[in-house]
Amino acid sequence: MEQRKRMLIYAIVSMMVTICISGFGRMAYGILMPYMRDSLHLSYQQAGMLGTSTAIGYLVMVLLVGIMASKWGSKPLVAISLLLLAGGCFILFNADSYAASLIGMVILGVGTAFGYTPLVNIVVGWFPDNRGLMIGLLLSGMGLGTLVPSMLAPNFNLWFANDGWRYLWLLFGAVSVITTFIAVRVLKDPPVPLRQTRTQRASLFKEVYFHKGILLVAAIYGLIGFAYLIPQSFFFSYILEAGVNESSAGTIMALGGIMSIFSGPVWGAISDKIGRKLSLCMTIFLGGVSILIPILIPAFSSFIISQTLWGFTFVGMLSLIQALSTEQIHQSYAPIALGYVTIYFAGGQMLGPGLGGLLADNLGGISAALWLCVGLLAMALILAPRLNQTSADDLEEALPEITSR
Repeated sequence: MEQRKRMLIYAIVSMMVTICISGFGRMAYGILMPYMRDSLHLSYQQAGMLGTSTAIGYLVMVLLVGIMASKWGSKPLVAISLLLLAGGCFILFNADSYAASLIGMVILGVGTAFGYTPLVNIVVGWFPDNRGLMIGLLLSGMGLGTLVPSMLAPNFNLWFANDGWRYLWLLFGAVSVITTFIAVRVLKDPPVPLRQTRTQRASLFKEVYFHKGILLVAAIYGLIGFAYLIPQSFFFSYILEAGVNESSAGTIMALGGIMSIFSGPVWGAISDKIGRKLSLCMTIFLGGVSILIPILIPAFSSFIISQTLWGFTFVGMLSLIQALSTEQIHQSYAPIALGYVTIYFAGGQMLGPGLGGLLADNLGGISAALWLCVGLLAMALILAPRLNQTSADDLEEALPEITSR
């Protein structure tokens, strides 16, 4: 009973943290981008580069966050993450130029890198038998973080005219500060940190970095990272350009956010029944179809179907890939594997919005960027059936046991 109570508390607080680091730090920009673009007089390429700058900040720090966590623990990094996010939001609140916005977005990316992987380490360390559920719940916070700005953006734009987006960034910063105090109060590092011997450290290149299964997962994760920020950055603008009013467009985006809340836990449960590889193939296929529909038929009903399917699948893709990364190798290397494949994911994110914005400016509008997303998901779907789900079991037998958290 005590363990269930602790798991519930950690799940709630961790979702709050994820709302800030993934929702406000990554997903909110796609909702606020049209207002920022008009107010700051940005081109689509500049708007896309703002999304890319967040991925750059994320990529630079995710390379170092594992080392920092092993030295200082995961909890301090989560607190630093939230404070950085608050700082980035406050900079965006005051931004009056592209350069200032760029600085704020880079800080958001750095803050996101500091937070997510250490947060996963905390919940997996405390609740190893509920890993899939906890990761799914964490990613539900991403959906909530998308839902909030989708619902608030049209109203803030009415209340504060052209400065509505600024006050939303101010609100996100304030919520991040409050969440920092709650996280510091509630979350604790797992009681027994994972330690590796010198021999095991020496084998990281063989068992993780050059492991065929891990490299395949990393390639798929990189393609998904490349693809998924494109609709997140441009789909709201695509709906507006089709003649849908701001209120209805916000409602459509909010629908995607609502569906994504359930995506991680639902696809996690499905994967327990039919296998993660098949589940991943299903989510990638449905995700590609969801983006293809509004390209071919840019109508109101298509946007609703698209966001429903996309919201219900893209968080599932992320949670399944993260779970697969930990199942390709011995359990003792799971956190290292997750951090390693995340580098590929961040690299893909760095390319997506910028290249998508370039295509939107030069090759027929936002639909060109969405075609790129569909193509990338098709490549991921070709690779996914080649994943091996049994390699983790083989390694369990081949490697010596290490005391778990």
